[in-house]
Amino acid sequence: MIEKELSSKIGEELKNARKEYKVSAQKIGDVLGYSQSHISGIENGTKIIPNKNFITNYLKFITNSNFSKMNFYINKINEIANGEIEIATYIDENTSILDAFTYDFESDSSQINSLKYEKRNGEDVREPFDFPINDLMFHLTDSENPKYYNKIKLNTSDREHINKYIEDYIVLKYKIHLAQLNDLYNKHKINEESYNQEYYQIDRILKSVKGDNYGKL
Repeated sequence: MIEKELSSKIGEELKNARKEYKVSAQKIGDVLGYSQSHISGIENGTKIIPNKNFITNYLKFITNSNFSKMNFYINKINEIANGEIEIATYIDENTSILDAFTYDFESDSSQINSLKYEKRNGEDVREPFDFPINDLMFHLTDSENPKYYNKIKLNTSDREHINKYIEDYIVLKYKIHLAQLNDLYNKHKINEESYNQEYYQIDRILKSVKGDNYGKL
């Protein structure tokens, strides 16, 4: 969680950026899944920014995914943060295939361990849990409770197969990303520092799926 004082400073910077692009807080809230009042609260410092991913998605929306413009604001925010947090910049607007790997790996448990829903009166509620309610692996390996897919009960074998299919898909996805990354580096479109940063994130994601003994890519 981002500390309140820093969150307030970043919120003000986000608000200035939003106004520059003439985007309403309501529109951002609709896209990011928050109410207009919650977005305003973040911008005005009365509510805490939930995580770094929020900042990136906020900037991605207001700049229409223009990575060079996003980087301008990301660099300003990193300067404000002064090392307390570090938002990864995008490589350039021509290499969107990299899709900011840093944010594919969610280290903020508040997102994984909370469920958002709407009450009958229309109020949005985010309920925290002490287990990863939003993590598919948790549900596929939870032997204490039955699991269903569109009302079809999944047996142990079903769960194991689904878990393996997802694992294989993620491994393939990031091996493709790695091939794209290597191609960009070999064509001198990115420097060694950027290459190493993105390589580390891909390796980190694959090890989270396959375990610490996964080895070198």
